[in-house]
Amino acid sequence: MNAFQFDQALELLSECHIHDQENMSFLLKIAYCNFQMGRYPDARLFYKKVLKLDSLNTNALSSLGSIYERINNYQEAEKQYALLIAIDSTNSYYFKRMGYAVLRLNKTLQGIGYFIRAHELNEGDVEIIDQLSDIYLALNELEYAERVLQKGLNIDPNNIKLLYNQARLFQKQKDYPTVAYAIEKAMSLGDTSDYYQMMLGVAYLRTDSLDQSVFHLERIVARGKDSDRTHHYLGLAYKELGDMDKSVEHLEKAIKKGISEQMGTYQSDLASILVSENKYKAAISRYKKAYEYEAKSEYLFHLARTCDLYYKDKKPALKYYDQYLASNDKKFQEYSTQRIKQLKEIIHLSKR
Repeated sequence: MNAFQFDQALELLSECHIHDQENMSFLLKIAYCNFQMGRYPDARLFYKKVLKLDSLNTNALSSLGSIYERINNYQEAEKQYALLIAIDSTNSYYFKRMGYAVLRLNKTLQGIGYFIRAHELNEGDVEIIDQLSDIYLALNELEYAERVLQKGLNIDPNNIKLLYNQARLFQKQKDYPTVAYAIEKAMSLGDTSDYYQMMLGVAYLRTDSLDQSVFHLERIVARGKDSDRTHHYLGLAYKELGDMDKSVEHLEKAIKKGISEQMGTYQSDLASILVSENKYKAAISRYKKAYEYEAKSEYLFHLARTCDLYYKDKKPALKYYDQYLASNDKKFQEYSTQRIKQLKEIIHLSKR
């Protein structure tokens, strides 16, 4: 067993068990070997034999709970951990395992309660701290998340999971320099996550560290792990760098890969670049597609503005300005109202 040769250990233990079938030490070791070899039905069988001899055997109850978790039978796992807590309500490990089990059963509030109790009993368990911070972040309870994360990072400042949760926390708070710091530190410890490297690229984009943003986003592309969002942010970064060709290239890739709810944004961002290059006809087409994907009032305004710039006949622009005003959006209302008056005068004068 100590040499991890569980099949050979089982052969010897089986001989022992034949001669003494109620020896709990043999039963527990046979169950353990089967558990380590992934033979969960056999392991369950022998742990249950132990419980017939000793219904309060914590080794057997805890191991059964672990087996049920591994086969996704969380209801049975919950039962085992409930028995363990009834036996010893001061054991942090039992509350931690119960927390995991009930979370898998979508009992979020109960899960929080069990993890809080586990933390009270063992404040140095960083795994519990990580799980609590993860739950608080998911619930958008940022104050609690920050408090528990700081506790964890004081204990283990190089914990990659905690650093990533810290990045998530400060992203929600729009503190992008701290997002970058946390992810850079995690990456310096040897971890490379496509998800968090993209978060890092976006954080640098938000802080105008454009070369750094491009570097990290392009690394994701080079690994073949790019998504529509990767190319969208690259498009924005290159736009800010003034490289419009690359910006258009990546925004078009975002649209090509696009399956997300952001398709309207991709089309609109590409349209804005085309407007800056005086390619109004192509921009009009992109704004129309943006509005098809997502009926945002802002797209109507930009469509009106671009038609205004492109067409000599101002009727299309007037139509879109009117549609924009009908949406009750306030952002460009004053400009649109004034421009409608001017366009009506232009149209009226052109008829004379």
